[in-house]
Amino acid sequence: MTTKKTPAPKRGTKITRQNAFIAALQQTGNITLAVQAAGVTRTQAYRWRNASDEFAARWYEALQISGEVLEAEARRRAFSGSDTLLIFMLKGRFPEKYRDRYDVRSENKVTVKHDADSLSDDELEDIASGRGVGVTA
Repeated sequence: MTTKKTPAPKRGTKITRQNAFIAALQQTGNITLAVQAAGVTRTQAYRWRNASDEFAARWYEALQISGEVLEAEARRRAFSGSDTLLIFMLKGRFPEKYRDRYDVRSENKVTVKHDADSLSDDELEDIASGRGVGVTA
């Protein structure tokens, strides 16, 4: 039994241009550079994406891959001597541990005015415990 092979797309066909666009998008993560590499307009690329869930998924995956490539390069540079880049990567990867923290304290006296009837039990409890609700200086 002979299987029929699907012929390769002809040069310049829609499939060829879509593949070129996706390949360039994976490498650059940049729509402008990807459409230039594929020889199509931005409008055409967005039309393809809007018309085809499959193409939209490939587009999204290409952007994910380009982001991972960028992250790998940033990681390499961070380990080879960029303390600033290393700090940013740690903050991004473990924000709960490395985020900037601020401790704001005030010695100002605060007057709280509320109509107690309009407040919920939780809000009244917050005020009584010193956590306050709608506090203004």
